[in-house]
Amino acid sequence: MKNTFVIILLLLAGVSPALAGDIQVVHHSIEARLLPEKGRIEVQDQLLLPRESDHFEFQLHAGLNPEVQQPGAVLTPRARWMSGSVPVQSYRVELPAPSRSVTIRYSGTIQHPLGKVSQGYADGRNTTQGLISEQGVFLSISSYWFPVIENALVSFDMRLDLPDGWSAISQGRQGKTPNSWHMAKPQDDIYLVAGNYQVYQKETPVAKAQVYLLDPDPGLAADYLNATEHYLSLYQKLLGDYPYDKFALVENFWESGYGMPSFTLLGSRVIRLPFIIHSAYPHEILHNWWGNGVYVDYASGNWSEGLTSYLADHLIREQQGKGADYRRNTLKRYANYVADEEDFPLSEFRGNHGQVSQAVGYGKTLMFFHMLRLQLGDPLFIEGLRHFYRENRFRPAGFEDLQAAFEAVSGTKLESEFKQWVKRAGAPALKLMQISVTSDGDGYRLTARLRQSQPGAPFKLRVPLFIQLEGEALPLQQTLVMQEKALDIDIKLKNRPLHLSIDPRFDLFRQLDPSEQPSTLGQLFGASKLTIILPANESAKMKSSYERMARSWSNGQRHIEIVWDDELDQLPRDRHVWLFGDRNRFSTLFRELLKQEAYSARQQSIALTTQHPGQPEFTVGLLSVHSPDATAPMARKLPHYGKYSYVTFTGKALKNRRKGEWRLSESALRVDLAKGEKRPPMKIPRHQPLSANL
Repeated sequence: MKNTFVIILLLLAGVSPALAGDIQVVHHSIEARLLPEKGRIEVQDQLLLPRESDHFEFQLHAGLNPEVQQPGAVLTPRARWMSGSVPVQSYRVELPAPSRSVTIRYSGTIQHPLGKVSQGYADGRNTTQGLISEQGVFLSISSYWFPVIENALVSFDMRLDLPDGWSAISQGRQGKTPNSWHMAKPQDDIYLVAGNYQVYQKETPVAKAQVYLLDPDPGLAADYLNATEHYLSLYQKLLGDYPYDKFALVENFWESGYGMPSFTLLGSRVIRLPFIIHSAYPHEILHNWWGNGVYVDYASGNWSEGLTSYLADHLIREQQGKGADYRRNTLKRYANYVADEEDFPLSEFRGNHGQVSQAVGYGKTLMFFHMLRLQLGDPLFIEGLRHFYRENRFRPAGFEDLQAAFEAVSGTKLESEFKQWVKRAGAPALKLMQISVTSDGDGYRLTARLRQSQPGAPFKLRVPLFIQLEGEALPLQQTLVMQEKALDIDIKLKNRPLHLSIDPRFDLFRQLDPSEQPSTLGQLFGASKLTIILPANESAKMKSSYERMARSWSNGQRHIEIVWDDELDQLPRDRHVWLFGDRNRFSTLFRELLKQEAYSARQQSIALTTQHPGQPEFTVGLLSVHSPDATAPMARKLPHYGKYSYVTFTGKALKNRRKGEWRLSESALRVDLAKGEKRPPMKIPRHQPLSANL
């Protein structure tokens, strides 16, 4: 993902990349010396302003003590404030005569320790606004390490003096001297990342591929260099020329997932996960088109994360024949984490700061682009993306610009679609009822009523409908245009209809029907009201361990209560429930599962889910670990398995052994019209991957 922490700070500080009129660009010629053992930086920065002026203002980290080098220039401190943990000082510079060139010298320490940003009661991520240390260096606009001028983008030349053996990386291309960087295209940040790196590189037809590792690992580097070449080529064919001279994988000294212009900063554990190279990694590469190639006008909503997810994460799953599964999981995430009172329109999404914002800002945006693709067709959808990219490179753009691009290539007015999905919160919910099949001698007549059951106004939908006919290998497919709360379906057919299915490929952004979603861990992690029930009949050590885990999850979470099982006569009926420990007196709910070797809690650590026996809209989970030492890693790992109904782990490291979803036998939107007859399930054709049209 793009560095959303930086985005939020920009907005709070009033340094919005969305500029009125012409883009103003300030060029920085930076010479900097890093002293990691002291947490210190020493800088001389020659600024080239957009036009001649006898005064200007800038903001800088309050600990850096700037001096203007021009004789006769006056530097006056003005307002001071805190931007997160960073003290920021505003300055006014008055020059003796109008000039474009101003040189500023400054030095000091930047050491803001890693802090945790919460992403739900059992999840979070580490971040820092700026840190110079012996482990590594991370500086960005959130550090205010360079003079920040409001409402201006930047370009730069940067030459660095580093400790022996250290390397630095920034956006742009490397200069002719070691540890120098050059970026002539307008940017919304200047990144400075440094460490004791082993550098690997490879020339590709698109751009130079690089890997920066903290420890030598030629095999890992080769895998990422080859993946970089593959995905740069894929996205250049799909969207247009790659906008930078290189792309680098950079190993971070803490666990992170940042996408910067022309490089990504990923944690040591993350880059060694086998699935990352073909999931999160292409996502970060694609951000160089969306977010770092075309900038986001955050005032009108962040379209970049959802579009990047659609063309990276979703596209890869679509290439594997699992696009429908990915879309269903996207809708499940929305169902699990977004309550009515927490929902918001896409125009208000700025960046990822928790499960709710991710489910809406990534998931709903992704589904909107999918629906737009199906409406326009793949060729026009791809041409619309290319048009948008060509017209807005290195400029801030919003949903309005996307609408203009798709309208330009399709000749279709799309105002109602963009208004509905970008400006309106919520999602439609579909109910299928009054289904009837009759025969009149000339054929068959299928009638039914499709209803939107959500409160409020109807959504305008293009609803996919599939009918399996007797004697036909593939089902009949139709698209129903639904503009009111109810739509009467009336279809004449020559052959007898056997099965009817509404939106079986999950092509619509909608609320899933309860019959379409089994109990999952995500329903517990997204619960707005939750009780954790601890086992009183456990050893003292295990009881203490379970209680620590529960307290850590409930810390700062008012919607979570903790009780012991001997304090209750029955399960709470108005909320989701976690049961800790297989000796929990309420674990009898899982008795049959615990008898199976696959889920034997005495052999492994497990998490299982089921419907609440008295209130099926709620979920009950059982969490049991094989030793007290396993609770801490279990608390860390489990939130990443939210889409699953069950998961098991073995060993001290809690290696995943089994995970999956409970199978659903029926769906309220899928109807067997030939009841009592044994018929094979309907074969729903998959969408061709978007990349198949290149």
